[in-house]
Amino acid sequence: MDPASYTTIENIHKAHAIVNETFHSGRTLPIAFRQKLLASLVYMLKDNTDALCAALQADLHRHALETILSDIGIIISETVNAYNHVQAWAKDIKPPTLLTYQTMNLRIKPSPKGAVLIISPFNYPIFLTLLPVVAALSAGCTVVLKLPESMATSSPLLADLIAKYVDPGVVQVVQGAAKEASKLLDLKWDHIFFTGSERIGRIVATAAAKHTTPVTLELGGKCPVIIDPRGADFSLIGRRILWGKTCNGGQACVAPDYVLVPRSSQDALIAGLQKAYKELFPTSATTSDSYARIVTQGATSRIKGYLDNTKGDIVIGGQVDTQTRFIEPTVVSNVGAGDSTMQDEIFGALLSLVPVDTLEDAIKFVSERPQPLALYVFSQNSEFKKQVTDRTRSGSIVFNDVLIQVGAPGLPFGGSGSSGYGSQKGKFGFDTFTHMRASMDVPGWIERFMAFRYPPYTKRKQAIALKTVNIALPFDRDGKRLFNFTRWFTVSFIVLLMAVAYRIKYMGWA
Repeated sequence: MDPASYTTIENIHKAHAIVNETFHSGRTLPIAFRQKLLASLVYMLKDNTDALCAALQADLHRHALETILSDIGIIISETVNAYNHVQAWAKDIKPPTLLTYQTMNLRIKPSPKGAVLIISPFNYPIFLTLLPVVAALSAGCTVVLKLPESMATSSPLLADLIAKYVDPGVVQVVQGAAKEASKLLDLKWDHIFFTGSERIGRIVATAAAKHTTPVTLELGGKCPVIIDPRGADFSLIGRRILWGKTCNGGQACVAPDYVLVPRSSQDALIAGLQKAYKELFPTSATTSDSYARIVTQGATSRIKGYLDNTKGDIVIGGQVDTQTRFIEPTVVSNVGAGDSTMQDEIFGALLSLVPVDTLEDAIKFVSERPQPLALYVFSQNSEFKKQVTDRTRSGSIVFNDVLIQVGAPGLPFGGSGSSGYGSQKGKFGFDTFTHMRASMDVPGWIERFMAFRYPPYTKRKQAIALKTVNIALPFDRDGKRLFNFTRWFTVSFIVLLMAVAYRIKYMGWA
């Protein structure tokens, strides 16, 4: 992107002031207004699908089908879902409480956090940009949106479309690089939502801490695959893994990064991957219009460095052209834990096969490393799945496929540990930008029952207070549940009364 088009420091401050003023005016509180904003986003995408696909093709050499499925289609679905449910999400919640407090009108009021900053990534610049925007707007927040500077065509287009379709008092767009991002992070926000690398995520979190600003970090990491060889269909496994690894040229935070495969099954997996390669790219990935390019020459060189220094065996691909940002879909077998390809998240179509001897070895390998955003398991055995689920940690875990959890309605999308914190999608996204505000309304007539709390304190008042401590416990000192005679008697008595009433009404006394 031309630096001349970057947002000036003066306009960054102006954008910050605009969204704060709009939020404090209360304009975003009515549900109908939020729904109008969401509808505008949907029509923005529907009206401009061809232009957005062309922009992604120009920036990443990405096929329109990929853009429709992984960017535009998912975000339209999420936005429609938010439109349909925001009224229910925003309603007061009546929590269960003790009998003592039932007269005090206890409520949880979902309240918008305020003016928020969203910093979006380059790899899915529609989906991962607008997904948190949809959540923020449905929650009643206002937004300053920082677009990725590496998308020379897509970012300016998206900025123009947002300005045209969405109320500028509610969403302001900032374009720029590190300098502009740093200026944004210097300002006070009510929430910051960042999607990107772990390294930049730490910078964002540190900046937010200066203002005690809550943060959501959507990062990434090396997403592993664990394979159970029993009854495995390696043709199917190979196709699904290679598809997931080559989507968007491998530039997906949930792309499979390495495969923990039983040593005795590595050749069978390689054969499945080789077969899949011929199916997905029947002529060549070099000339295929179905295979994207790496975002920059610098990123291409970084991945090339991993490949140049690997001690593994290249069994698929291996061609690199830094000038055209092309990295052929590449599989490296017999990779060790210390290999160059295992040091950082690849973020490209380079897949490592790491042989292991047992499931225990695979679990240990994953557990000793930073928590990934996604963990993939190919197995038909329930006990195998349970072992992996119980003994590993990750943002998500998917069995017998890859990537598709991101678009599945109803599931949260978020990381764990080094792969980030917080979540989005649907109600989870709404909650991210919402403060669950505790509320109660205490009637005046209850004062005589609460007078013991006031000084001067007396033994009589202390005795009343002790009743809150000396309650019957439902468990013993070892934590074992005790038989609750009172509850049993009450339930039994109610059941008896219902039986008598039924007999009287339908059968008479006889």
